[in-house]
Amino acid sequence: MSPFSEISFTPNEFSSLAKIDKSIVSTLEQFDLIHTHRKKVGNVDRKLISLEEIQRYFRILREFDEAEGPSSVAAATGDAAQLSTGAGAVSAGPGISISHLLRAIGAPENIATSGSIATATAYAAPRPKLKKQMFYNVKGGTGKSTLTAQFVMMAAIQGHRVLALDLDGQGHLTVNLDILDAHERPTIYDVLINDLPIQEAVMNVAPGLDLIPANLGLCNIEIPLNSKTRREYRLSEALDKIADQYDLIVADTNPAASILNGSMLYAADRVNVICATNPLSFHGMSLVMATIEEMQREFKRQLDVKIVPNMYDAREVISQEVLGELRSQFSEFCAKSVVTRSADLNEATKRRTTVWDVNSRGAGAMDIANLTDELTNG
Repeated sequence: MSPFSEISFTPNEFSSLAKIDKSIVSTLEQFDLIHTHRKKVGNVDRKLISLEEIQRYFRILREFDEAEGPSSVAAATGDAAQLSTGAGAVSAGPGISISHLLRAIGAPENIATSGSIATATAYAAPRPKLKKQMFYNVKGGTGKSTLTAQFVMMAAIQGHRVLALDLDGQGHLTVNLDILDAHERPTIYDVLINDLPIQEAVMNVAPGLDLIPANLGLCNIEIPLNSKTRREYRLSEALDKIADQYDLIVADTNPAASILNGSMLYAADRVNVICATNPLSFHGMSLVMATIEEMQREFKRQLDVKIVPNMYDAREVISQEVLGELRSQFSEFCAKSVVTRSADLNEATKRRTTVWDVNSRGAGAMDIANLTDELTNG
């Protein structure tokens, strides 16, 4: 296993991430849409695709999907083949037409329309509709930090520029992102209490993924924050100073109805409430929703709320019952995606990497991919 910043993917893993047939990968490589390298793994010389290359691929497709014409694809591909004139971006169902993309970068007609390429589409991973999101629950043990870490890593894989913000003094998101010296680093405490410029608290942890870490010192923020003027707005104002540098800003919060969490509720566009599918977690949902509703009334703003069922086990009747109750009582807010209980997610947490690096074909990887698509697109 490699740190997230150094992971590579096989062509099969890439095709799964990109939602394309693996037979098309060689054509994408031929026309400079993806680059591969070879690495000796054990006694086998394997063809691999780096994290940076997958990010580049998604950015090319996203630029193409957003473009009014072919010029932006030329800018996105850099040294790719010259674009033919008159070819614009055409959406095809949930993705974009591979054939149209190939023609736009100058591929011969016989290749762009041959075999499975003629009808193939590719997932362009659109820019997130809601930039500032938080993972929240006043109850601990719901798997909030694990899902936050996996979500930001998956969003970074898709080529989004992501800032992860750890607001929990336990620092579990920070550890999940393989930062083990957070006690030596500035946190959001220094920004909100000591007036440190927020840019100085940001560290890079992987291509496309930055972090403002947390440590135990953050547990002492409530009293000094309470004494600050405009305490509820300080976090939002700080994030606004760097928001244009990112496609997505994601906060992992502490399991409490704290002033710091209230500040993030004010700053966020969406709150993702992580609910484990067990009776106690479900019982606490009324308090969580009441807290959110009170904040919305106080600040006269509407939050997008998404309840994410987590740790689901289809073999357990109680898990099925809780999921059913969530969908019944909170139908307006309940996510379509359900994250099942998975040994792969535990292993990824242990090794401080993405679940795709543990088992790209497992249920955990598929659940995180589906959840990422829903939270960025929905």
